[in-house]
Amino acid sequence: MSTRCLNWMLLAVGLLGPAASPSPAQGTLVTVLPEPMVIQSDLNTLLWPIDLNGDGLEDFTFAASPGSVSLRTERANQVVYRPDPPPNLGGLVARLEDGFEIGASLEPTLGWRSSDLLGGYVSPGEWAFAAIAIHLSSGSSSEWPGSPGARGFIGIGFELDDGWHYGYFDVIMAAEAGGMLLGWAYNSLPNTPIFASPVPEPSTWALLVGGGVLMVLLRKKRRERRG
Repeated sequence: MSTRCLNWMLLAVGLLGPAASPSPAQGTLVTVLPEPMVIQSDLNTLLWPIDLNGDGLEDFTFAASPGSVSLRTERANQVVYRPDPPPNLGGLVARLEDGFEIGASLEPTLGWRSSDLLGGYVSPGEWAFAAIAIHLSSGSSSEWPGSPGARGFIGIGFELDDGWHYGYFDVIMAAEAGGMLLGWAYNSLPNTPIFASPVPEPSTWALLVGGGVLMVLLRKKRRERRG
């Protein structure tokens, strides 16, 4: 099955699933992208920097290359991951479910990490990424299922002058085909947990359910990347 077809199925599953009805708690700031951000590459490695709070600083950077999708945690920021069993030090970025509490304390099977696992701090432009999905000829390694994929959340923590702020990325991901970022949310109250919840889809996204419109979108994305 072609990557184009997989991406079509990926988006269709996410948008045709249960309607999101989030009830943001006090302090929760939600960003909904006007158009889902496709995180996928058939050729070179591509980067998508994210400024969570609009202060002009990149807080996280998504990356995609043929066979992988990953996330860079800028500066001292962190992501929730599932540690490999000893003696390994690494682990994949965890897929969190709706309602998961993201805060300083996590369930025992999860942990916080920088994408620079040893140094703990990512300098500007440093090539240090935490794997979300790795797809090889021998199979896929990811907490997300194979095509057509599924919707889920990536837990994040980023540091501001007043302390740590916890949040999440709302994504649709397939282990072997990449995925899409729908939006994100974080708690504006420092050092306070947040519960993962789907961001509300703009009504304009309904147009993407039509196959023709969706294919135009994906072709446009590929032309922009290659041009």
